[in-house]
Amino acid sequence: MRILIYWQVIDLGKEGFERLMGIHGAPFLMGLRPACLLSFQQSKFTDFEGMLAEYQHCFQCKGIAQCRLAEGEEYVMILFYRSAALARMLWLPESAALLQELGYPVKGSLHDMLAELKFRISTNMTFPHEIGLFLGYPVADVRGFMEHHGHDYSCNGYWKVYANEAQARALFNLYTNCSQAFCERLARGESFPELVQAL
Repeated sequence: MRILIYWQVIDLGKEGFERLMGIHGAPFLMGLRPACLLSFQQSKFTDFEGMLAEYQHCFQCKGIAQCRLAEGEEYVMILFYRSAALARMLWLPESAALLQELGYPVKGSLHDMLAELKFRISTNMTFPHEIGLFLGYPVADVRGFMEHHGHDYSCNGYWKVYANEAQARALFNLYTNCSQAFCERLARGESFPELVQAL
């Protein structure tokens, strides 16, 4: 007797894409963070590229840009960001000083900085610790993570905290509440483009 095994292909579609964006990116979409990094399993979508293209107008109207930091046959890692907000974060004196220590072209453009980050990911096949700066993590925590090799942190949430624990915990609560509210509003049928804040 021959047994046939059928692999069920699940198409997450637009609804799944919007839920993923809400769960992992709501604080960014609502303007609380300069960027968010999401990984998509392309086989979970019938036509990932086509579906993503359908959101381009929405993202552009809301001031959102994208940078593919890593891509393979199955997964794609996309940094969604708002250029002005991310540039302000990276060129804060403390951020710029750390990035310069690490060899980033801080006198170049945001595009140059992102290109350097993408190059480091592609050559090391891992995420450099300074990616936290691109995601809006406090400089003291990024530096603390690097100096302590990810150990001896005071608390752990959206990132490992080495300074200003009370402030970090307040942010974690804000981000969690934001994500819950965003996803609840999506579930009630509110439009994704209308939920995304334009900055």
